[in-house]
Amino acid sequence: MFTHLASLAATQTAYGAFFSTLRWISLFLFAGSALLLASTSGRLSSQLKVVDLRVLVYLGLWAFTVINSDQPLFSGYRWAAHAMIVVSCLVCLPRVVRMVDAWKLLLVLKLIIGLMLVVSYLRPAEFNVFDDRTLYKGIFGNPNALGHMAAVGCLLFLHGFITQQKSRWGQFQAVMAGLAGLLMIQSGARSSTLAFLGGFSVLFVLYRSRLSRYLALGGLVTILALVIYPDQSGRVENFVFKHGMTQSGSALDRVTSTRQTAWESHWEGFEKKPVLGWGFGVDQDTDLSQWHGELTALGSTGRDSVNDIMYTLESGGVVGLVAYVLILSLIFNAWIPRVLRARLDVMRGQPGNETLASVYEVQRAFFCLTALLIVLFELDNTALAAGNFFAALLWFSLGLSIGLYNKLRRELRRHAIKPSFLRSPVSVGRLC
Repeated sequence: MFTHLASLAATQTAYGAFFSTLRWISLFLFAGSALLLASTSGRLSSQLKVVDLRVLVYLGLWAFTVINSDQPLFSGYRWAAHAMIVVSCLVCLPRVVRMVDAWKLLLVLKLIIGLMLVVSYLRPAEFNVFDDRTLYKGIFGNPNALGHMAAVGCLLFLHGFITQQKSRWGQFQAVMAGLAGLLMIQSGARSSTLAFLGGFSVLFVLYRSRLSRYLALGGLVTILALVIYPDQSGRVENFVFKHGMTQSGSALDRVTSTRQTAWESHWEGFEKKPVLGWGFGVDQDTDLSQWHGELTALGSTGRDSVNDIMYTLESGGVVGLVAYVLILSLIFNAWIPRVLRARLDVMRGQPGNETLASVYEVQRAFFCLTALLIVLFELDNTALAAGNFFAALLWFSLGLSIGLYNKLRRELRRHAIKPSFLRSPVSVGRLC
């Protein structure tokens, strides 16, 4: 999986063309090994059976849109690649993940993201006020890719600092979180910032007692900075409005001016085919004149997706939207109730439960990351792209959240926790 994520991370940079073939080879290797390992797994819990059923229904509903597509070969090609990612991450991964490896998974992911951000810092980009790709000179292929990577890194490193603030590793992660935050601001990607705030909101709910003082301190520093450097408020305004800076009208119209055309185009495509859409990953403007069945050309699309719900409506119609909501609602199967969190908080402080404590924190980190990515795709990009780092990361983090929750629930049962405390969807996590 990490070979695949690493190859996808590389393709987010300007040097990604060298890895265009590797990312698909790594996908086949990951899918094959995941299926092999999952076939040897033991008895399933009832929760994993529910996940399997939802994945099956999800892929089945999208298969109808492929059959109805004007380009069934291309649409089916994209569906098959996406199916490999979803099945590997949501069906196989929850079965084979081990508690002792949880912290290693998070650590390797941080290394991949940290390396991308450090390399980007060595070739810095100017603050991107106008969101103009021709003005962007950073190592990533475009400013949004940099912003998205920085938002993911900022959240994960911030989580690492919160959970290990007394150690040198935790303090180092605080520095990395600051670097990621700086790069996120420099990218000028508003979607990345809002996605980060979405993930941070979940992080705050889970670590409210630890984050409150840091949040208050950060707010105070921000206010002081605006008072001391009042000219910076103009930069904030430029960041918020971008292309709408010179336009008249309400603030909402100015903020959404760059996305309105795309929304209207998606809606027009949906109105023409409202039930099954144009086919998985296809819109009415998809140009396949340059595609001749090449595997590496699988990422081509008609127009930029700036809202995944609108893109899903056009690609799959109402059927596709039902499938999309059904699969993303699995995040509720990874949320731990307050009463169970209290039990875990007690247990992780007891001697001999170090592994449990580590898994508890790791799962929460991946849950927050999942929330960030879901918000991100409603503002930019799409979760339906198999050759996209952030799409693969969404399914990977969601699968790990569910898998680690399942392991923790089993561990709690082994410690004779009463079944009444194990009702409803759950989740957990800790470390790094």
